[in-house]
Amino acid sequence: MSEFRHSKSDILIGGGLLAFCAFGAWRTLLVRNVHSGTVAGPSFVPWLMIGTVVLLALVLIGRGVRQQVAAGGGVKAIRPEGGALIKIVLFALLLVAYAAAFYPVGYIPSTLVTFVAGLWLLGERKILHLLVFPCVMTLGVYYAFTELLSVWLP
Repeated sequence: MSEFRHSKSDILIGGGLLAFCAFGAWRTLLVRNVHSGTVAGPSFVPWLMIGTVVLLALVLIGRGVRQQVAAGGGVKAIRPEGGALIKIVLFALLLVAYAAAFYPVGYIPSTLVTFVAGLWLLGERKILHLLVFPCVMTLGVYYAFTELLSVWLP
């Protein structure tokens, strides 16, 4: 039973990644090409990342299908169980709200709120984990970017 659940998760996550890559490819097509001295223009890294994620998503889907065929002889209909689809949609909306709040609110407050809300949405209920881990990670990333890399974060 556990293998079937893992294979189902692999297929669902792989499909979600492929949808994300389709969105990323559409947005990358809108990047203006500027003539530069190299082959690697402004859209090189996005296309590299899209290609890599597509490849890994296909491997994930292939692994899930292979496990289902080995366990039951065929691929069954794949649908998120219970409230999983609702959690996926809420998490996606949370990330859209984070992207919208990042500049107006600032990195630290928007990241902390998003981090805590995301952990809670994914099932974390221990207060210590909900408060300490996001604070340490957010401040660590902020320090690494601003002090070590000299990259400004809002």
